Amino acid sequence: MQATTAIYTGIFLAVAVVLILAAIEDIKTRQIANRLSLILVGLFGVTVAADLLTGADVMAAIVWPAVVGSSVFLVGLALFATGVMGGGDVKLLSAVALFAGPDLGLSFVLYVAVIGGFVAIALLAWSRWRKDQSEQSAKVPYGVAISAGGLWVCFHQISALSI
Repeated sequence: MQATTAIYTGIFLAVAVVLILAAIEDIKTRQIANRLSLILVGLFGVTVAADLLTGADVMAAIVWPAVVGSSVFLVGLALFATGVMGGGDVKLLSAVALFAGPDLGLSFVLYVAVIGGFVAIALLAWSRWRKDQSEQSAKVPYGVAISAGGLWVCFHQISALSI
């Protein structure tokens, strides 16, 4: 059981590192590279393999997380189509939603929305204080909020391992 806990902890720590990199990249460039979302999907695949090898139900390991991730992607796609959210944000949000699954999915999305609101307000205040009217300052680095919500998911999942 300790080996399994170590594997899952390693996976979630790797996810946390990718999320931190995504937040940094979004702050610097206001873009999130596809490779980061793909790495997260790959790490989710490792999680699924570990789940199935330890006797988890296929529905719990693959189907329900995929339903949550797909649902988040469809809503994100609508937000992207209306210009509310960037494509990289949608992909990152969907990839993290796989790890949140049905148990943490709604809380994850709500945390991201609230944190995203705070990020937007802080950015607005910062831009006004600096009197910065550039197009770059108008873009909200939503990857920061997604990463913060994703870190909450990671630490929640790691703490659940020790129960």
